[in-house]
Amino acid sequence: MIRKTILFSLLTVFVLGFTACETDVDINADWEEITLVYGLLDQADQTHYFRINKAFLGGNALEIAKIADSSSYMGALEVNLQGIDMNGQIVQTIPMDTTTIATKDSGFFYNPYMLVYKGTGTLNSQYQYKLNIRNTISGKEITATTRLIDEFTISKPPSGGKASFKRDFTTPFEWRNADNAMRYEPKIRFHYFEVHAGDTLAKYIDWSLPTQFAENYGGQNGPEMDVSNNGFYDFIANNIKPQQIEGHRLCGLVDFIVTAAGEEYDTYMRVNGPSNSLVQDRPEYTNIENGFGLLSSRYTTVKARRLSPIEAEAEILLLERDFVVNPNL
Repeated sequence: MIRKTILFSLLTVFVLGFTACETDVDINADWEEITLVYGLLDQADQTHYFRINKAFLGGNALEIAKIADSSSYMGALEVNLQGIDMNGQIVQTIPMDTTTIATKDSGFFYNPYMLVYKGTGTLNSQYQYKLNIRNTISGKEITATTRLIDEFTISKPPSGGKASFKRDFTTPFEWRNADNAMRYEPKIRFHYFEVHAGDTLAKYIDWSLPTQFAENYGGQNGPEMDVSNNGFYDFIANNIKPQQIEGHRLCGLVDFIVTAAGEEYDTYMRVNGPSNSLVQDRPEYTNIENGFGLLSSRYTTVKARRLSPIEAEAEILLLERDFVVNPNL
């Protein structure tokens, strides 16, 4: 159980805030090298990143993970991403090269610099994508597949007009579900500007709303949410503090944002998330063949609305956070 917990802890650092599959991994083997893979594909991106590390069961695995030479494959991997059409034919291949990021947060693995795998190409939502990894030293091959999420749109609030957020009422927030997605993470982003001595700094805060789930992966219907307008103002008041220096703020746009997560990510969260059951020893989840980790997809859609200066902006001014009327609204 301790070894299983260590491996799960190492895998957890790969997951961003989205039925167990069979694998060839023996998670109870002493000092076995385990390949850990993490990637989320998004067809809206032209550049795609994967984190591929190695971990060792047995000994002090957490200390080993902090040593770059011990947890990184360096140049020993050949990695590519293949697009497969509905006939099972490989119609696209995106090679992956190593690159170093300098913003890795502190955690189990070495930081702030980390070696990742990067490729550039346009993804097609009609293709299935397969990640291929080959260790050029040992010959070990690791694979994983996922489908992309079809594009979807936000239906409410409707296009046109301005967002009023009239106090003591609610604002409808609805969208049509997408194919190949079950989990949806909605949020409202409030943009504002801080003006100091002639300099203007753009800022925003995100109000995360409850996660929503579709009944199936077929993209039918969609949730009907009613957002509390009073909650919107409470969120602003609690997260934007009075300024400590001379200046003022201007209200900006409000974005209604929905991020849809792929089937594998949803399953991972359901299997490894908090449980109300007294039985806590649940099966680990991975969709990486001959390795451990997660390959899935995501897609984000956004609808921007201007604030109504008659209602919403007037309410924000009452919060006494140094806001003044934005002449551009």
